[in-house]
Amino acid sequence: MLANLPIFITIIFALTTFATLFLFYNVVKKANTPNNQKLANPILLGMSFWLVIQAFLTLKGVYKVDLDLLPPKIVLFGILPNIIAIVLLFTTAKGKQFIDSLPLKQFTYLNTIRIPVELVLFWLFMNKAVPEIMTFEGRNLDILAGISAPLVAYFSFKKEFVFPISIKKDF
Repeated sequence: MLANLPIFITIIFALTTFATLFLFYNVVKKANTPNNQKLANPILLGMSFWLVIQAFLTLKGVYKVDLDLLPPKIVLFGILPNIIAIVLLFTTAKGKQFIDSLPLKQFTYLNTIRIPVELVLFWLFMNKAVPEIMTFEGRNLDILAGISAPLVAYFSFKKEFVFPISIKKDF
């Protein structure tokens, strides 16, 4: 089924993946602390290695066989390692310090990457490769976060901006 996909979907997905990697690398390079800025290259290498492993497992069909296995291989090899990394980032002192050093403005702009991701998901749905619920036609409204990200970043971090509606404490 996936072999019959139009080539542009694969190309845009690959470009989106590399753009995400590059944009996240730039966010880390702009971290508030020099020590965390120095982590940009090791993080880039680690994330690139992770993508190569995932590509290898996918091309070898690891995620397509033994679908009845519990837990599914995608959970063991794709999702669980990411959950562990996220938990470590948010629960360890160094992880929290790293996250706190990342510039929120650039991180907010990074969310615009959701637009091409959602377009790829929509095209995959149109080619019957994913269910509609994964797209903005279904219940996934991530594209709205992608579309609004530049506006949120611009207006949230513009020093002169004053919200046009004032909320009074006295009713």
